[in-house]
Amino acid sequence: MGVISLGGGNSFGDEMRMVFSETGLLSKSPDFEYRAEQQQMAGEVAEALQGERSLVVEAGTGVGKSLAYLIPAVEYAIREGKKAVISTHTINLQEQLIGKDLPIVRKLLADPFEAALLKGRGNYLCPMRLRRAMDNGGDLFTSSEQEELMEIWKWAESTRDGTKSDLDFEPSLKVWLQVCSESHICTQRTCGPRGNCFFQEARKFAQSARVLVVNHSLFFSLLNPEEEMLENESGFLVPNDFVIFDEAHTLEGVAAKSLGLRLSQAGLRFDLQRLYHPKTGKGLLKYAQASEAMDCAKKVLDEADEFFENIGLAVSFGDWGRECRVRQPELVENTLAGPLRECWTAIEEVAEETEDDTHKGELMEGARRLREMHGGLKMFLDQEDGGSVYWVEKSGYEGTSFTLNAAPVNVADRLRPLLFGPDKTCITTSATLGTGDDQLSYFRERIGAQHVPAVKIGSP
Repeated sequence: MGVISLGGGNSFGDEMRMVFSETGLLSKSPDFEYRAEQQQMAGEVAEALQGERSLVVEAGTGVGKSLAYLIPAVEYAIREGKKAVISTHTINLQEQLIGKDLPIVRKLLADPFEAALLKGRGNYLCPMRLRRAMDNGGDLFTSSEQEELMEIWKWAESTRDGTKSDLDFEPSLKVWLQVCSESHICTQRTCGPRGNCFFQEARKFAQSARVLVVNHSLFFSLLNPEEEMLENESGFLVPNDFVIFDEAHTLEGVAAKSLGLRLSQAGLRFDLQRLYHPKTGKGLLKYAQASEAMDCAKKVLDEADEFFENIGLAVSFGDWGRECRVRQPELVENTLAGPLRECWTAIEEVAEETEDDTHKGELMEGARRLREMHGGLKMFLDQEDGGSVYWVEKSGYEGTSFTLNAAPVNVADRLRPLLFGPDKTCITTSATLGTGDDQLSYFRERIGAQHVPAVKIGSP
């Protein structure tokens, strides 16, 4: 048990209000300034946690809401043997929580605890893939890309956490995606036993830490059962956890993107050119000397340009618009379906004949991405999900690159069982959640939290 202790039959909420009082435990911190609003929020959060129920809290600017939820959350997690998952929208707040606020909490509590900041796996270097890229750089990269790869190799010898943000330069997307962790390639079986996999180490630490800090996008991706980052049998990300969403005003938008569909012309071209780039003659298929599969990849590249050109002709953006709603199915003929199928079939045949497990995994991942694109195109053109809205977005200097999008019309129906089920404790907070409504009804309806109690706390 921490320095904070139950006494005199006080509830956990009363206990937290005492901690945040003018003479409470927190008052001994050098920068402490008593704020009744912060004290109120801490009590509300503590009571929700103790009652294992969800809560919506709007706390105005200057309340000091991060400590108001962190102290009760960490203390409760320690006492009850639970994991506190804290999700934010911005990197700045994540860094504040890890670098400033959680150290304050750590000093306040007697029991030690670990706090982990977990990033998406694509942020972590994979040493196994890096070695593979170095061995086969001539077939995969141009000379300038090989120079960049060498810089990453040198950095890998000294980096502590292996994350891209630790690099002193911004690597090109092509090079980084060839050496970063990927879910279907970097598994516990292939990378874990070596003991030098940055992602697997981060994953283990995240599983053991009492407090886990993530961003909203990662949180929703971890709810995907295909992702192996965390093992979940009950709860949100791991068994017996609870979640606090800070900057929750962004939750609906992030969830819509995570639960929706986004297929870009540029993304498809990039995936194909990783397999084989006709102009440079580089790629995974070049290394495998798979001429038939290379021809298939080139065919899909050509067909994709024509397909997306037809998309651009079929919609009307107006003079200045960048988005166009698609209200009817079969916007254009799906001329990519056949070439995509031929391509992934050819790649899978090459992979089956490949003895090297790592290269086999790279090829199978490339084929999987093409299958995924095939399924996404069918969903978009057939408008299979009647509960979604569909639109085309153009980008690039001349607006000649297109992206196909779909998102659920009613995010609330998707979020309600995910976040606010009967056995879940989910606390959402932000400085701006309402539109003048003390019950925060509009926000609650938009995220599926109509039945969740709401508290509106003003600024000091």
